[in-house]
Amino acid sequence: MTEECIILAGGLGTRLGRITKKIPKPLIEVNNKPFILYIIENLYRQGIRKFYILTWYKNQFFLKKIPKKFKNSKIFIIKEKNKLGTAGCIVNILDKLGKSFFVVNGDTFFDINIRDLEKKTNDNTSKIGIGLKYSLTHKDYKSYQIKNNLVTGYNKNNKKNKLVCGGIYYFKKNVFDRLKKRNLDIDHDIVSQYTKKNRKITAVIYNKDFIDIGTYYFLKKAKKFIEKKNYRPAAFLDRDGVINHDYEYVHMQKNFVWKKNIFKAIKLLNDSGFRVFIITNQAGIANGFYSEKKFKILNSWMLKQFMKHGSFIDQVYYCPYHPIAKIKKYRKKTNMRKPGNGMIIRAFNDWKIKRKGSFLIGDTSADIEAGKKSNLKSYFVKSNIYSQIARIISQNTV
Repeated sequence: MTEECIILAGGLGTRLGRITKKIPKPLIEVNNKPFILYIIENLYRQGIRKFYILTWYKNQFFLKKIPKKFKNSKIFIIKEKNKLGTAGCIVNILDKLGKSFFVVNGDTFFDINIRDLEKKTNDNTSKIGIGLKYSLTHKDYKSYQIKNNLVTGYNKNNKKNKLVCGGIYYFKKNVFDRLKKRNLDIDHDIVSQYTKKNRKITAVIYNKDFIDIGTYYFLKKAKKFIEKKNYRPAAFLDRDGVINHDYEYVHMQKNFVWKKNIFKAIKLLNDSGFRVFIITNQAGIANGFYSEKKFKILNSWMLKQFMKHGSFIDQVYYCPYHPIAKIKKYRKKTNMRKPGNGMIIRAFNDWKIKRKGSFLIGDTSADIEAGKKSNLKSYFVKSNIYSQIARIISQNTV
C-alpha cells in the first residue's frame, strides 16, 4: 500500500488577488494555521508517511512555515526551476517516488477515504483513480463524463450539476515513464490522452464535504469547514477480542485471526467521519512472551491489511507495562493500562476529538471501565461488529 503523497502547491492563486501577492495560497492561515497542514494531518491519519510538496511561486515561504516532519512522517519541499504544470512537476521528481502514489491539490480539502480510492483503482486494474463529486457551485471546473465507473472524457455542455474532480488522484508511477520534463497538465496531457486511447481511469464518486479556498467566497467559509473536519468523533476499540480473536498473547501473523466483518466495520467508521483508535494492553511484552519490536512488526502488518481492504486506523495505542511484570523495565503501575484510561487521554491530547458521538467497544470489564472513566459510551463487543457499529452510528449524528 502506498505511503507517498504529492501535494501540488506551485500555483499563483491569482483569483485571490492581493492575498496571494503576499503568500502562496496553500499557506493562507485558517484558524491560525496554514491550510496545507490540515491536508497533511488528514492524509497522515490515513497512512501517508512521505509528503512531497511541489512548489514554484514564493517557495521560500514554504521553507519557513512547513516543518520537515509531522509526527513520524517526512515532508520534502521541492522547488521547480521553471513552472512545470500539475503533471510536469511530478515527472520532475519521478526518481524519488515508489510504484504508486497519491496526488492532491494544496488548496482543496476533499474529505474522502483515500484507501477506498486506492482499493477500487487496484481492483479495477487501472493505473489512475480519480475522486469525483457532484457540484452545483464550481462553475470553472471541468465536468467529467463517466460510464461503468470509468472516465470517458469531459462533458462540456454540463454547466449545472457537474461531476468535478475533488483534487485527489491515485497514480501508478509508470503512467509518467515516457513523459519528458516540461510544462504538462494532469487533465490535458494525462487524463485526456488516456481516455482518447480507451485506457482505464477509475472514477469514484463521493458524496463528501469539499472546499476550494481559491476564491474569496470559499476562503471565508474555510474556518467553519476546518473546524468541522478537524474535530471528529472517535471509536476506541480493544484489539484482541474485537479486531481479532483472543488466543492469548497473539504476536505473530499465523495466530492473528480476524473477527468477522471487521474490515467492513472499520471502513464504515472511516466513511462516516470517525477517527478510529485501537487501545490495547500488551502484558505479553511485560512478561517476556514477545518483544516490543515483534509487537510493532505485527502492528505494522495489521495496519497494512486494513489499508488493503480500503480502510484505515488513525493510531494504535498500547501499554506494555504491568505492575508485576517479569521484565523489570516494564514493571510499572500506570494509568495507561486498562482499566485505567491513560491511552484514551493520550488520544484526546494527540488528536482533535469531538466527545459527543465518540464511543468504545471492548470485550472485557476492564475495557468498559476505561471507557466510562473517559465519559464515553461503552459497549461489549457483539458477534456481528459491523451491525453493532452501524446501530451505534445511527443513534449519533456525526
